[in-house]
Amino acid sequence: MPRRLFLLTLAGSAAVAAVAGAESDRQPRADAPRAAVPPAFWRPVADGFLRGQLSLGRTELFRIDLSRYATAVVVPGKEAPRTAAEMRAARGALLAVNGGFFDENGKPLGLRIEDGQTRIKLRPRVDWGVVLLRAGSAAIVHSRDYVEEPNVMGAIQVGPRLLVDGRPTRLKPQSARRTVVGVDRSGRWLTVGTSRDRVLAEDLAAALAGLDVHAAMMLDGGPSAQLSAKIGTTAVEIPGGYSVPDGLLILPARP
Repeated sequence: MPRRLFLLTLAGSAAVAAVAGAESDRQPRADAPRAAVPPAFWRPVADGFLRGQLSLGRTELFRIDLSRYATAVVVPGKEAPRTAAEMRAARGALLAVNGGFFDENGKPLGLRIEDGQTRIKLRPRVDWGVVLLRAGSAAIVHSRDYVEEPNVMGAIQVGPRLLVDGRPTRLKPQSARRTVVGVDRSGRWLTVGTSRDRVLAEDLAAALAGLDVHAAMMLDGGPSAQLSAKIGTTAVEIPGGYSVPDGLLILPARP
């Protein structure tokens, strides 16, 4: 990958890291607004697979029933970075988005669990979240609360968290393209999405709160943000600026 693209990545990740620093150990905002969302926001594209579109940042969102679909974290690594579209095609997935931060050499930063195996260890003493993917459910926790579990099949550590207990966290007013992941209170429904345009993190958090997302966090943003989806007749491509060393996939329905 050209060095100038890594520099762009660092700039984008640094901006997100600055936002992450604003979350700290504070409680969710008690006064946080919830954006108004049309009652018929979600539209089914398959059984247990819903699509919604926000005018905010022209954001594409998908909500997936994890009792019906599988998830996977893939870590092609710095040796073989891929776009979301390439990762989706390689695994026959229905949807793929980029993963977390990585350094100037293309090495992912923070915990990565792939197929139940820890590929990269937890990054300590950072104010990031961790999305944990199990068979049939998902959860998002703060890095300090992460505990190894034998039933976690995939994990990505990155930040900041956008929602805690259904309320937006305190975030700096910085604008960028975003990729987000969220879960409902039960952990059964996973929400994944990417914006085509720059958007304020606090605005995106308010919109997700209005969609009854219980916990949410940002994956890497800026030029890294990308999404590729093909579910039946529905196809969505939001390309990023370059290939990335890890991603989050949604796989076909369980038998």
